[in-house]
Amino acid sequence: MSGMLASTAAAVGIIDKAVGIAKKLADDGGELDKATLKLELANLMTELASVKMEVISTQALLFDAEHKNKQLEEQLKDKQAFSFRHGVYWKEGDDVAFCPKCFEKDQKKIHTKFQKFKFIGFTQIEQPNWYCRVCDTNYEITN
Repeated sequence: MSGMLASTAAAVGIIDKAVGIAKKLADDGGELDKATLKLELANLMTELASVKMEVISTQALLFDAEHKNKQLEEQLKDKQAFSFRHGVYWKEGDDVAFCPKCFEKDQKKIHTKFQKFKFIGFTQIEQPNWYCRVCDTNYEITN
């Protein structure tokens, strides 16, 4: 935000300078010789080119800020759509749990897989759980 304010302030300063040159040309236009007139017009063009660059810079900063704002709004909306129950995340209207580790650590929404059995080493025990294939984590189903 401070970059945008600085860029805007610089643009306003340059515009003020350009207006001063244009005013000088308007007031003294008849009295200036051709060389001085060309010099003042060149100065005016330089100032206008500088203000154009500052405006482009401000536009880029504004675009980045709007993009970031949109991302944050989407994240907030998305976060509100999820609730944490029974050790896993749930999205309204979805009957498959989401992995809490992936959701919280990497902000990834990974569906888990329901399993009736859990493997401990090479032993299979009956224990309903949600399994995340991405982070290889089991979440016991609790009531």
